[in-house]
Amino acid sequence: MNDSLTPPPSGGGNAKYAAIGLLLLLGGGGGIYALTRPEPAPPVRPTPVVRDAGPPIATNSSVGAVIELPPEVPDAGPAPDVSTAPHIRYVTRYVNECSGTVDIAAVQRTAQNNYGALRACYERELRANPSLRGALTAQLKVNSTGHLDRVQVVTRMSSASLVNCVKSALMRVTYPASRGGCAVAEVRFNFTPRE
Repeated sequence: MNDSLTPPPSGGGNAKYAAIGLLLLLGGGGGIYALTRPEPAPPVRPTPVVRDAGPPIATNSSVGAVIELPPEVPDAGPAPDVSTAPHIRYVTRYVNECSGTVDIAAVQRTAQNNYGALRACYERELRANPSLRGALTAQLKVNSTGHLDRVQVVTRMSSASLVNCVKSALMRVTYPASRGGCAVAEVRFNFTPRE
């Protein structure tokens, strides 16, 4: 038999160890190079220019000009009292709340026709106050049925019971009806004692 024709035993035992050794050698060499390589030089920065700022300032010297305060002047008065509330002034603007119309002359005639009830109020109060005399104005708010929604009385006579009695007497009367909503009419009376 010919020995040259026989293949070598398979397994290639040493070649794989050689490849592993080569890889270890390359890895170890790269690691040594990384550890021993020189540091890169830092970038060169320009050197700042330093200028002389002059002599140092002493810490106990004053800076700038001396400020003079004006002499004290006496107060304008005592401090305001903050414990009291400020005075608030309200401005009231009256708007005509009634846009209807009424025959004012007819309303005044109706009120004058019922003057007897008003005179009785005055006579009753005159017994308590013999000096009671003066004018009285009543503002009547007449609705569309001829009745009053409100009566406001203005007088210089100081008698609340006379004012209340006159209001009640005027409220009991039926007046000409207003048209187009409520309407306002004024009636005036002058009360003096009978002689």
